[in-house]
Amino acid sequence: MATLPIGHRIRAQRRELGITQTALAKTLGISVSYVNLIEHDKRSIGGSLLNRLAEALGIEPGALNGAQERRVLDELAEIAAGTVEEGTSPHPESARDLLARHEPWARALLSLHRATKRDQGTISALSNRLNQDPVLDASVNDMLASATAIRSVADILADAPDMEQDQRARFDAILQEEATRLSDVAQTLARAFEAGQTDVSGLTAPEEVDDFLYRRSNHFPALEEVAQGLGFGDAPDTATLATFLEERHDVALHRITQNDAPRASVFDADNRRLTVAPSAAPATLRFELARRIAMLEATEAIEAEIADAPELTSEAGRIRAMRALAAYTAAAITMPYAPFHDAAETLRYDIDALTVRIGASAEQLCHRFTTLRRPGAEGVPFAMLRANAAGYLTKRFPLPRLPMPRHGGACPLWAVYSAMQTPDLRIARIAEFPNGERFFMLARATRPQASAYGQTRPTYTLMLACEIVHADRLIYSDGLDLGSTGRADPVGPTCLLCPRADCAHRQEASIRTNMR
Repeated sequence: MATLPIGHRIRAQRRELGITQTALAKTLGISVSYVNLIEHDKRSIGGSLLNRLAEALGIEPGALNGAQERRVLDELAEIAAGTVEEGTSPHPESARDLLARHEPWARALLSLHRATKRDQGTISALSNRLNQDPVLDASVNDMLASATAIRSVADILADAPDMEQDQRARFDAILQEEATRLSDVAQTLARAFEAGQTDVSGLTAPEEVDDFLYRRSNHFPALEEVAQGLGFGDAPDTATLATFLEERHDVALHRITQNDAPRASVFDADNRRLTVAPSAAPATLRFELARRIAMLEATEAIEAEIADAPELTSEAGRIRAMRALAAYTAAAITMPYAPFHDAAETLRYDIDALTVRIGASAEQLCHRFTTLRRPGAEGVPFAMLRANAAGYLTKRFPLPRLPMPRHGGACPLWAVYSAMQTPDLRIARIAEFPNGERFFMLARATRPQASAYGQTRPTYTLMLACEIVHADRLIYSDGLDLGSTGRADPVGPTCLLCPRADCAHRQEASIRTNMR
């Protein structure tokens, strides 16, 4: 995979600060020629060098890890794939040059692309509603029936000017009844449209929040400090969290028993009560208590994080970001950074062992792994995916150098799909992309317990991925040949973007082989 085009950002920031390449090289402890290569995207950076460079230039490390550029390049590739007119489709590889040389134009193109997708989604939603909404269907039929009745009565009265008074009175009563019914139906229809207006901004909110998290490498030191300042210690249990909520915020925990309980939890602010589903596993209950504490204790810190975020352009995006950061804070409360990082490193990221030690679910642990980005105490840099039984990726936290689809599914050979065939068995694979880059992939499918008899147990798969250089830090890599000549699964990002012409698993043609 080509080096991501971040050199322009480094060069622009250096010049704005009035720092020469020589001075920057001295600060970083590298040669001037190496700085020049970095600024011209001829060398990649990471680890301690990336942190030192970010500190020297006064910018966030997340702005230099290439995550933003990777997302832009992936979306530009999607734009290229959607250009179907013969002879007009741009070559996907030219997207890198566009981003490196004309970043504002590249982002303007993405904004237009997202606006188009948003409008298409709105049109589709409105079309489906007009075709399928039973309220609209019944209301329109009632209006037509009343209008037909009114027209018929009016024609009769017009054709019989000498009608007896008592007969005319009966027809006048019919007219009044049908007119009243027509008015009532019209008001019902108006209320239906008012209550069901399409939330256009909500269609792009997930992408806004993704961009927001990626830019910050999914690490928020201020929220870590808030969680630490609550004084819970290494791993607070459910009783400790429930007592904290009741004594400090007068919020009582309520476990209901009926089967129509909420999926996770519902907070009644008026009655100061947190209602939790009876089927909630101990780890889920503990996390929901921590999430409510986060909403009560970290609101100001969370609002400060999103206040000036340029990625969050809609109200729906800001609301979604608030929820994401509340969950982040809950993870920091139940799995404090320093002890969690030490335990993860000591146990070599053994998810089963950490589940027993910390009392968190596998998904909670995987999420927390992706946040271990504290300078000087970084964990393994993981990407994370979650896929449902249909193969759709419902959660994604990427790595800068790992090509990850923004929409739909990924390569069918990724471990996230292989694990679906054998639930509860961890699948560890080495995956090699067409450019020769290798990643370690770990996946496991699971089926949460149903909340009541007769309810379907959903199946989903979690996958962690890291660059092959970090794989030896994971217990799951034991016994695998991590060398450059060891066996690896030949994979791609998605069929659309994969140039492997001889792949038997291909589902659609690749734009990288068809475009010139």
